[in-house]
Amino acid sequence: MDTDVIREARVKDVMAIVDMIRAGSNEGVFHSQAFSLEEQREAFRKNAFKERSQGYQVLVSQVGSRIVGYIDYRVRRGVGHVLGIYVKQGYRRQGIGKGLMRKTLDDFKRKGCHKTRLEVFAHNYGAIEFYRYFGFAQEGFLHKDEEKKDEIIMSKFLP
Repeated sequence: MDTDVIREARVKDVMAIVDMIRAGSNEGVFHSQAFSLEEQREAFRKNAFKERSQGYQVLVSQVGSRIVGYIDYRVRRGVGHVLGIYVKQGYRRQGIGKGLMRKTLDDFKRKGCHKTRLEVFAHNYGAIEFYRYFGFAQEGFLHKDEEKKDEIIMSKFLP
């Protein structure tokens, strides 16, 4: 495999990121998409780069010239909130997701976060195990929440 690089997302990465978000929706691991592809790309482009000053961040994993994974997160009041992480099929189980998560957790520590949290669909067993690998534990449960799906709230205290 070509060298894997993790870096801040750039505007030119928006198409690849939104395509991954939509793929995650189609797989049932992300919320459904209510917008057209172009509407979603434009909204992501506008919001992702405007909100960086408000603690929002997007990282991508690049293998060769391909964007193969991303993670987005924000920091508020000492808590790092992982919003989404996705690795394209064909690139999974190669350490890409772990690299994205490690870099994110390091950023949370650098920014003085005492805790991190996330929400995950209760049926997404692979993701739940992935988060447990990093020391996340279930903190709460949302029964039939958004889209009438059960969600687990997971968190981890940071050193």
